[in-house]
Amino acid sequence: MSVRSRRRGRDTPGVPPVPGVSPVPVVPPVPGELGLPAAPADLGLPAAPASKPARRRPGPLTRTLRTRWWPRFVLAGALLVVVGATLLSGVVQAWVVGSGAVIIFVTSFWLLSLSPDDYRREPPMPPGAGAAGG
Repeated sequence: MSVRSRRRGRDTPGVPPVPGVSPVPVVPPVPGELGLPAAPADLGLPAAPASKPARRRPGPLTRTLRTRWWPRFVLAGALLVVVGATLLSGVVQAWVVGSGAVIIFVTSFWLLSLSPDDYRREPPMPPGAGAAGG
């Protein structure tokens, strides 16, 4: 029995060829050949401008969480209550659920105590214009 070297030359492939498979690499077809559409517009789809990527608009919940402070606090309080009630036990559960309830209560109380004039935004002031109302 002859001993074969494990080391192979650089010209032979590292993996032995599979019977029945061509060793020539497969080249993908060029768009426009073989009946393939050349562009998305050929499929009847609108072409998006290359400078502006397609992006979904944020939903109303996302927009509310981004633009107002109070939904974030209410959501944080609700998460504390749910996590505390489902995953924790004992004294820690009481503290976490109580903290979440306090956050929700204080946020709700603060919102209910505001008048419409309190939460109306002031118009933007140009730099160097001085204080508003003065």
